[in-house]
Amino acid sequence: MIRKIFKYVGIALACLVVVILSSALLYRKYLQHKVAEKRAIRSPNGIDSLEAVRIGGIDQWIEVRGQDLNNPILLFIHGGPGIAFIPLAGAFQGLWEKHFTVVQWDQRGAGKTYASNDRELQRRTMNIPQMEQDTLEVVNYLRARFNREKIFIVGHSWGSILGLWMAHQHPKLVYAYVGVGQFVNFEQNEKVAYQDAMEQARKTHNEQAIKELESIVPYPTPDTNQEKEQVARNWEGRLLGPPPNGVTFTNGGRILTDLVSAPEYSLADDYGFLRGMSLSLAAFFPQVTRVDLTKLGLEFRAPMFFFEGKYDQYCPSSLIWDYSQTIKAPQTEFVWFNNSGHFPFFEEQQKFADELFQRVLPLAN
Repeated sequence: MIRKIFKYVGIALACLVVVILSSALLYRKYLQHKVAEKRAIRSPNGIDSLEAVRIGGIDQWIEVRGQDLNNPILLFIHGGPGIAFIPLAGAFQGLWEKHFTVVQWDQRGAGKTYASNDRELQRRTMNIPQMEQDTLEVVNYLRARFNREKIFIVGHSWGSILGLWMAHQHPKLVYAYVGVGQFVNFEQNEKVAYQDAMEQARKTHNEQAIKELESIVPYPTPDTNQEKEQVARNWEGRLLGPPPNGVTFTNGGRILTDLVSAPEYSLADDYGFLRGMSLSLAAFFPQVTRVDLTKLGLEFRAPMFFFEGKYDQYCPSSLIWDYSQTIKAPQTEFVWFNNSGHFPFFEEQQKFADELFQRVLPLAN
């Protein structure tokens, strides 16, 4: 009798699990449908494409969206490393799509690209020179596919390393470069951000922050490890961010909602998004600690723009301002976003779009 009871209970539990999983998958489909309807491109000359392109010997995914295919191409190079933006861009890029054909690219080791290729092959080839060549190949693919001589590039955070390299090394392919959360020099970046975080911790008498930040001294050092960097990043984000004015881009709940409701992503892609971040950080962190973009040289032959949040908690805006004043380019402009941190394109969406349209877009003519 007891065995029969356990048997029926087990069957009931199994059925309950199936019902819960089925309901969750159906709800995910419902969310994806809602997002797809909300973001649908309905203009007769618009484009909304998602495809894998052979870049650097592997299949890499790009999404192309815009209201008019005749508009200039704008390639957004995401940060992280490894934080794919195909499932996240819907939160901010809708305004851009009126005047640009916007391209999101899941880089080697990130998002759909991670999920579509052999993990070990990606890990072995995840180095900055390879990523630079991938960027060049993506740019040339877009130029060939859409029959364009030049495109615009927006590089964010880690992506600004690749974008600045592209603007410096291949200016004839670029109308203009826009750096956001521009990364220049790891050692200077970490030193200033750490000092600012410690100063704010002491000013607000945050004993936990002081204790944890003191625990990683000296910081940074030539052999800084990920564990120390994560402690610094954690407190920089909590102490130095912009004034609270709603949901931040890094809000975990919002990112998870965007991820599971993205119509471009399958469950395998969701897993790739999470695993890709871990793989990318492990692969690139030792290389990023040696980055100093001033070694490229200070002369540029493409117009250079820097759209920077005043309260950038990860790439101190004071360093980016200083760098912008040292370079020579046909045109150099620095635009402050006074209510933003590391993500001004999300935190001040209308102003960011307006600045793109008014300052950058005319260079296509």
